[in-house]
Amino acid sequence: MKRFMLLIATVAIALSLFAQTPKHTEWKFSTKRTATYLETGVYPATTGEGSIEFISKKATTAVGVKKGYPAVENSRKGDYWLMTIPVKNLKAGTAIDIWLPFLAEPSDTPHEFAWEYLDGKKWLPVTPADKNGANCYSTTSNKLPRMLWHAIRLENGVKRGNLRVRLRQCDSGISKSTLYGGGSGQAPKIALLDERIPSDTTRVLFIGNSYTYYNLYPMQLKELAWHEGHYLDCALYFHGGYSMKRHLADRVSRETVELGGFDYAFLQGQSISSLRIGTSADQNVVGEMGKMVDRVKKFSPKAKCIIEMTWGRRDGDNATKSKALQDIKTAHPEYFESYEAMQKVITANTTAIAQKLGVELSPVGIAWEIVRRERPDIVLYVKDGSHPSDAGSYLAAAVGYLTLFKEPFKADTPVRLNPEVARYLRSVAERVVLKAEN
Repeated sequence: MKRFMLLIATVAIALSLFAQTPKHTEWKFSTKRTATYLETGVYPATTGEGSIEFISKKATTAVGVKKGYPAVENSRKGDYWLMTIPVKNLKAGTAIDIWLPFLAEPSDTPHEFAWEYLDGKKWLPVTPADKNGANCYSTTSNKLPRMLWHAIRLENGVKRGNLRVRLRQCDSGISKSTLYGGGSGQAPKIALLDERIPSDTTRVLFIGNSYTYYNLYPMQLKELAWHEGHYLDCALYFHGGYSMKRHLADRVSRETVELGGFDYAFLQGQSISSLRIGTSADQNVVGEMGKMVDRVKKFSPKAKCIIEMTWGRRDGDNATKSKALQDIKTAHPEYFESYEAMQKVITANTTAIAQKLGVELSPVGIAWEIVRRERPDIVLYVKDGSHPSDAGSYLAAAVGYLTLFKEPFKADTPVRLNPEVARYLRSVAERVVLKAEN
């Protein structure tokens, strides 16, 4: 009898853990999968089940690849990119988070698109649309993608069938478009949440770089908030290696800030730009961050800006080989002698930036240092010793959540980590943000 009861308990726990695990579908575009796309016009998901394809009635439409990403030329009004995900037992009211980066050219006259999802038998706009059905547009850049990111809620449940999301061209001009995203977190992704009703809505802007898009940590933060009872309505722009100066000069980054109406804005400068402050290699780091804060405030007067503290390289100098960083390495080689030396300067200087500009700080680097000290078994980096692992991104998301809401975690949030590791990382985030531990 005891053995039977133990079996029942084990199954119940397993089912509970399974039920708490969010379902993700993700497309990590790479040259390894382009052959299938070029042959069939269908790009299979790399995580979960699903596909992306381009639907057109025009024989002149050409499916191809641009820099390893799915692309199409000569598309016209009514043509669309279609994301299809097989699902079953989705309850009415289920919320679904959708992330889709795309680029449409030419850029001189932005093309109109309808971003839609099929609910029952009716296509509905993901975000409010104009009279032509358009709710998103191609960027004014011919190189950098538009970042679409929003959650929808199904009015109709799905017992067994497909979840469909599409990006449909609304204007009659001839265009070409490309879906974007490599394997580190930039690619299209859909996360199935649940049918709960959050208590509030907070509009959040993320401006950052590769530390932002690795493992798509803002999406993890959004999921954390959802399971704690808060809905984050987010916009995001990132570009690898970007400083605030480069963001200020980037068209798409400026357009993202100009959307306005944000309650908070997370600002993450180039990962070791804070090391430059007060040195001969300074490059006006504080001044450029101040300009970005002013720009955010111009379009979102009530927004609270949050500077994200980065973390030191795993081995100090080992992963800092960029020629663009040689000036600071030459000026202060002692910063790069070890992780500890680098983190000490990053912590002090990022804290000083936030104080000088009168903005909040998300102290990810401090939490990172505690985890490294207490739990060296938890791998926070990927192989390059710089960018975050899944655990590192989750830690950043936990710190970011607490920086926003200033309240302890209540839910055992579903994650793609060992539950014990996730609980420990959340506890460290609480110690740092809520108890000011360092």
